[in-house]
Amino acid sequence: MAIALLAIPLFVTGCGNGASSTDTLQSPAVVEQASTVGLQPSYIFAVCGDNRTMGIESGVLPKIIESAKARGAVFMVDTGDVTESGEPEELLLYRNLTEASGLRFYTVPGNHDVGSGGVSDAYEQIIGSYYFSFDYAGDNFIVVDNADDRTGIDAAQMQWLKENLDSGNNKPHQFIFAHIPVTDPSLPSDHVSGEKGGEGLRSGQAMVEMAGSHANMDAFFFGHIHAYLAYSLYGIDAYVTGGAGAPLYFPENAGGYYHYLLVNVYPDRVNVEVVRI
Repeated sequence: MAIALLAIPLFVTGCGNGASSTDTLQSPAVVEQASTVGLQPSYIFAVCGDNRTMGIESGVLPKIIESAKARGAVFMVDTGDVTESGEPEELLLYRNLTEASGLRFYTVPGNHDVGSGGVSDAYEQIIGSYYFSFDYAGDNFIVVDNADDRTGIDAAQMQWLKENLDSGNNKPHQFIFAHIPVTDPSLPSDHVSGEKGGEGLRSGQAMVEMAGSHANMDAFFFGHIHAYLAYSLYGIDAYVTGGAGAPLYFPENAGGYYHYLLVNVYPDRVNVEVVRI
């Protein structure tokens, strides 16, 4: 299981002219993390979220893509809200950018992308499935659809999730990606599961409890809150990454800055860096 990281953003100064800077997260277990110094990760992937259409037009998401490619990411997971309102032209703008980027993208549906009821023909036709999983280097990556907080994760998807997690028991690492964060007392926002209905909270907590029963479950990644936050759910590292171009929710010293996450995967551990844009 990944090393728990503190929910305190750290900053690197002196990075002007729009250059990216990297905030390497520190941990109480920094001595244990030090064992990875000098070792090459098995692979690197990136996570960002909440770019909306404005993050494409402003250049924030294109900068994230170029930075992630330069840092060696083999793919990117976007945690949702890739559009303002899920209109076909907005979805096409996002798809055209990501397809031309040279970086493989996996997209989580956000509430802005699928609208009321969490169902969108345009999303399915242009982006694809609402929930799915994929393997990379023998590890299991699970994309969950919780974009409609009023209904949360329905029974059919929950059964699929259970089967998927169980089938990944013998893999070195498993990761879950969803749009709306499952709540925790440390989060400085109520923009979380359960905000619009009890079913969102109940099913989100059931997802986390189910995932927590798997020893190889390494991290949850969410969007929805336009900031960077890190916390823990059932002893598993959880991250909110909503800084890919949408208006920021908090001041800079509380995680309100444009960024993405760079995830370095080793055979026996996972290290996460915040890369500011």
